[in-house]
Amino acid sequence: MEADRRRIRSALTITVGILTLIWGVYFLNDQFDLGWKRFGNRPLRWNGLAGIVTMPFLHGDFQHLWGNTVSFFSLNAMLVYFYRDLGLRVLVWAWIGTGLLLWLSGASGNHIGLSGVVYAQVAFLFFSGILRRHPHLIRVALVVVFLYGSIVWGVFPIEEGVSWEGHLSGASMGAFLAWVWRKQGPQRPPLPPMEDEEAEADGHAQGHGPTSTPSASGRGGQAILESPAGILGEAAVEDTWLTAETTSPEQDVRAWRRAQLMWNGPRPRPAEHAKSRRGGIRKPRQGGHIKRRTRS
Repeated sequence: MEADRRRIRSALTITVGILTLIWGVYFLNDQFDLGWKRFGNRPLRWNGLAGIVTMPFLHGDFQHLWGNTVSFFSLNAMLVYFYRDLGLRVLVWAWIGTGLLLWLSGASGNHIGLSGVVYAQVAFLFFSGILRRHPHLIRVALVVVFLYGSIVWGVFPIEEGVSWEGHLSGASMGAFLAWVWRKQGPQRPPLPPMEDEEAEADGHAQGHGPTSTPSASGRGGQAILESPAGILGEAAVEDTWLTAETTSPEQDVRAWRRAQLMWNGPRPRPAEHAKSRRGGIRKPRQGGHIKRRTRS
């Protein structure tokens, strides 16, 4: 529990720290009109190389900043929490790799925003969970698809003024990192060994293979089935009613009959009287119906 708390604090500290820097840059630029948006990513231009690192810190307006903040907070927290130290490397390489791919293949213009890193995180969390086949990471991948599956349309040139090249670069970089680092970080837990394999291994370790030596011993009409291995090396299935700790079906039937007799009470004698429904006393008539009524 303490380790999980440290991991949660670490994930939240890193995420909130990065978002604090991004919000600080936005408000400083907006309040003092510093013109920092010119440091965006300009593809295939030497004065745009700095935008590979500075592009995620710059945003066009408050709505643009808020949308990226909500997505980055949840995605980066899951990335750092579930992937531990590997999550930081993924974040750094996704940050730089997305900007570099955009600078090499993007359209001319000034590209700004954190959405490229967000797309890289979505792609990494999804493909990494599928490739690793880890139960917890597969659940994380399903959560990511449920929450952010609709952003897949952002990699197509549908909306004018949106850098779909940055989205496509981020998604490509995230999928590439998921494939490259599929052998690092959390891995799929090993399957538990089969019982017959363990028994066979124990038999070989003792110098003999799996043998079947069934023996039964009676104790008061009960038998104990002793067989370490059955046919074809399979573990013998022991019937519960054959063990010494339990009773046989015949004894269960006898006990049930005794309980029924105790519950129903003794049978009425012919000389006894029974009360009628009207409150009077009458002599019971001869016949089996008196016994049935008394039992009921």
